[in-house]
Amino acid sequence: MPLVVDTRTGRVRGRLDRGVTAFRGVPFARAPTGPLRLRPPAPAEPWSGVRECGEPGPAAPQNPSRFSALFGPRAAAQSEDCLTLDLWTAGFEGVPRPVLVFVHGGGFAEGSAGEPCARGRRLARGGDAVIVGLQYRLGALGFYAPNLGLLDLCAGLEWVRDEIDAFGGDPGQVTLYGHGAGATAVACLLAMPRARGLFQRAIVSSASFEVDTRERAEARRHAFRRALELPGGDEAKLGGLPLAAILAAQARADGFRPQVDGEILPAAPLDAAARGASAALPLLLGTARDETRLHELVDPSLASLRAEDVPARLEALGIARAAAEDGFALARALEPGASANALFHRAGTELRYAEPARRLADAHAARGLPVFQYRFELSGWSAQGDTGAFHGLDLPLVFGTRRIAPLGRFFDDVPDAKPVGRRMRDAWMAFARSGDPRAPLLAPWPRYTAEGRHTQTFRSG
Repeated sequence: MPLVVDTRTGRVRGRLDRGVTAFRGVPFARAPTGPLRLRPPAPAEPWSGVRECGEPGPAAPQNPSRFSALFGPRAAAQSEDCLTLDLWTAGFEGVPRPVLVFVHGGGFAEGSAGEPCARGRRLARGGDAVIVGLQYRLGALGFYAPNLGLLDLCAGLEWVRDEIDAFGGDPGQVTLYGHGAGATAVACLLAMPRARGLFQRAIVSSASFEVDTRERAEARRHAFRRALELPGGDEAKLGGLPLAAILAAQARADGFRPQVDGEILPAAPLDAAARGASAALPLLLGTARDETRLHELVDPSLASLRAEDVPARLEALGIARAAAEDGFALARALEPGASANALFHRAGTELRYAEPARRLADAHAARGLPVFQYRFELSGWSAQGDTGAFHGLDLPLVFGTRRIAPLGRFFDDVPDAKPVGRRMRDAWMAFARSGDPRAPLLAPWPRYTAEGRHTQTFRSG
């Protein structure tokens, strides 16, 4: 099994990792620094000799996460020179292997492809596959100029198309998998002309599908410039500002996300899907039962909510006020005896995640495309008791990283975590191989239709 591989830009040396070969911190684009800051990604510069790729590359610059108590430090090493990827391959010989490319979440403001939660060793070995994790620019550096972070992902996928055969992968069998903001990014790429042909299947997990209009994006840019005390006409100065100043301004201003700009992203993902303008690909998508319980783990005040406060707290999640009031009223009608806390989580999960996912599933199914829907329902456990199946808790099960990922500690006292994780990994890799997630250990899983809306559940028992 070779540890040194020739790529178009130079030779890279990986390392053995329990039956697979890992290549980490491999550049797929030039460092977006100096005159390339706030510019589209440029091709990576060739190097001489052998580049050591045994450790993850630095994460995109970001502020400390408010979820650090759960995830640990999400990105200890950071640099604007962040356009690298991590890759694990089960082998280099024989029939080319399916490729699963992962896009991390973090609200387009935090996270890294190098997080322990998304280490691809076990998926690569168990699925006889190649697993890739892509980095992309975050915050203002990734989205002040519209959609640079999405273009970074396209550049990473173009690298996969051009180079993955040298690592034992099949460039015609690429599945793009995103979670959280990463799933929203995948939905955006489904709607982007630039991304057509770069992947053949998509997995969209726990996406909010939130993107900005031009007007909303400009309001965010204005707030950011105001935090920098930078007039609008001085935007050229952004390229030379210290990184610390940019991150400090991000902390004081609104966040950044993809924008419908009419060119890179012609339409919002759900609008493009409804018009039949998104890529016609097999789709696996789903949500967790208790997505918003993640917020309660860092904001204990949610446990003692009053009913009259629920709509405002839903609005703080990014849900429009009218929808928040209607969603709360519906949840209350369906569960008249439920606590305000329970109603907040039910309405928040439904409005922010589950209902938009159904819209995407309905639109793809209406075109006759293969669609498979799931729901993750396995609760974690902490010293405070049942945590629910919150946003992101499924990741260490899909990747088989329970023993090394901070989130894995929520499964220490959950005996069903191991078999549920096995079923999820089998489903994800079956989908990566064939566009169909059905596998021997799973219950029957009919294709999704707008009429039946069949949903596979991953839960105890």
